[in-house]
Amino acid sequence: MRISNPTYSATRWARRHVGEYHTGLYMITSICGLIDAVCFLALGGAFAEMMTGNLLLLALTVGTGTHFSNMDHYLTAIVAFTFGALLGGYIVNAARQSGRYQRVGYVVEWFALVCACVLALTTGPRPDSWSGIALVSMLAFSMGIQNAIVRSYGIQDLATNVMTMTYTAIFADSHFVKGNNPRWQRRVGSVLLFFTSAVIGALLLHFGVAVPLILATTIFTLALYPLLFGRRHDEAPAPKH
Repeated sequence: MRISNPTYSATRWARRHVGEYHTGLYMITSICGLIDAVCFLALGGAFAEMMTGNLLLLALTVGTGTHFSNMDHYLTAIVAFTFGALLGGYIVNAARQSGRYQRVGYVVEWFALVCACVLALTTGPRPDSWSGIALVSMLAFSMGIQNAIVRSYGIQDLATNVMTMTYTAIFADSHFVKGNNPRWQRRVGSVLLFFTSAVIGALLLHFGVAVPLILATTIFTLALYPLLFGRRHDEAPAPKH
């Protein structure tokens, strides 16, 4: 009777999955909740990557004529995200037209996250301080880059942040309504990762603004290998020479 070695099996599993692009996407899904927890709870109530939330809050502020003190936070996040999306789109389109590497934008995003982490560690940002506004800008900028890249080079049903359509698909395509619910594991995994990371981010804020950002940056650093070099399931193997 052959007895399997759990350590060997785990090692084989890790080697097989660490080289896959979708592993990196799952990892950066887990940083989105961390980052939004920081921005919303500690830096003035804005979101770094959920522009629906920022636009809604901005519209409610304008419509009610109240809480104008928060308007600069919403506008900062929206503008910074816009510039990040523009840069991310430029990188993707330029790479596509020239035939060069399309995922290099992840390196730019990583650098923005590192800068945000350093700023949080050195300044102790508050919502009404220049460092708080700058931190929201850096985080929203990095999320804009990420969304632009994932939009062009993502994987179906693996959402890294905007969960509304993914959450809807879990139930709208479920077997209870005679659907076949394709790739339900990706959908459920994305939602659970996002939710769990937001919970962890909120808890870590008790130890300071920088702590959840350090965790997010660490996760993203580990995700760089599969993001940059990982193979997608829908890509054909490279030809052998």
